[in-house]
Amino acid sequence: MSEIENLREIIENIREELDALDEARDEAQVILRDLHKLSSEAVYEVHRGNLEGARKKLDEAAELVSELHELLGDFPELLRTGFAENHLQEYAEAEILYSIVKNRKAPSPEEINLSPRAYLLGLLDAVGELRRIVVDALREGDLDRAEEFLNVMEEIYSLTMTFDYPRAVVPNLKRKQDVVRSLLERTRSEVTIAGKTEELKRTLERGGVEDDSWKDFPD
Repeated sequence: MSEIENLREIIENIREELDALDEARDEAQVILRDLHKLSSEAVYEVHRGNLEGARKKLDEAAELVSELHELLGDFPELLRTGFAENHLQEYAEAEILYSIVKNRKAPSPEEINLSPRAYLLGLLDAVGELRRIVVDALREGDLDRAEEFLNVMEEIYSLTMTFDYPRAVVPNLKRKQDVVRSLLERTRSEVTIAGKTEELKRTLERGGVEDDSWKDFPD
């Protein structure tokens, strides 16, 4: 059997490409692990009210995102798969949450060096953290703050529900939209009940009625 003249060279070139891809993936895993940790810590600091500490974590995370883009510049397929994108969504979620809490403004995808897809999915995930802020505000009796962040949840919901793409274009979009809808319905109900409870309490207090029955109003 005669040899195929150029096949050996082709195979060696493929091997070099795949070896480089595998090496880049291994290096990226280390970056992504640290990115996940910093993003989670930043969210935790936001909920603690330590925005300065959250910003420090996010600045470190932003450097890792830049390193990741540089490392995977020749391998964009790794950035577009769940391997990297799931972690980038978590970073997007943390940046969006921080900016909304601090400035009542959302960063753009370009400002935080993310693809539109990773940003959109991170924005949807941020609704869960916003609900946590609402629940904490209700627990503390701060109805105004609870209503403010409920309004933010409503706005994100109304804007993101306009997206309708198949999984091949935006993975898990429909599932995340369904989660947001469920979270919003629960949160809206809880804020409404809290508002009615507060209104009843004030009515009783204004009327001078010594009646503790309002305390039994459902949470």
